[in-house]
Amino acid sequence: MRLFFFLLVLANLVFFAWTQGYFGASDEDREPQRLANQLHADKLRIVREAPAPAAKNGDLACRLVDGLAVADAETLKAAVEAIGGEAKTQPLAASMLYLVLIGDLANQAAADKKAAELTRFGIADQRPAALESGRHEIILGSFPDEPAAREFLQGLLKRGIKSARVEGRDQAASRVRVETRAAASALLQQLPKLIAPYADATIGECTP
Repeated sequence: MRLFFFLLVLANLVFFAWTQGYFGASDEDREPQRLANQLHADKLRIVREAPAPAAKNGDLACRLVDGLAVADAETLKAAVEAIGGEAKTQPLAASMLYLVLIGDLANQAAADKKAAELTRFGIADQRPAALESGRHEIILGSFPDEPAAREFLQGLLKRGIKSARVEGRDQAASRVRVETRAAASALLQQLPKLIAPYADATIGECTP
């Protein structure tokens, strides 16, 4: 019985010595061993996960709106800015207007005399105009192209009116375009609604 007791104690001592690594073997997976092998363990810090970057509002889109009067262009510009976009007006190139007129009238009296003469020839559509030089002219018709003006002039010549002529003049643009920029999701959805009140307005792509 005593022998059995001593053998049991010896077995416990051997097992204890083995678990402590006295026999040259160690369990590297044991928690004390892992802690002992850590480098600069005192500098470890627990940090929170960085928040994900905020989602973008969407890519910017650019559209050109043509066919607007000056006042309508300003109204559209304000509406685009109200939805967080940018807009700028671009005057269109001046156009040429071809006038059929009688000019070089020295004064108001000469203009009145010529107007009476035209009335006798049956020309009721006449528009007198005073020039900055003090001279006067009478406009009988205005046309967007020269061939149409020449055709009208030929009709006047056949009626005996020989003092009329065709004269081309630059006209200030009465229409402007608006370049609009905003988030694509907002601009592409809202722009057709914003230009709906303007019958002549059209939407096109911005030039690079």
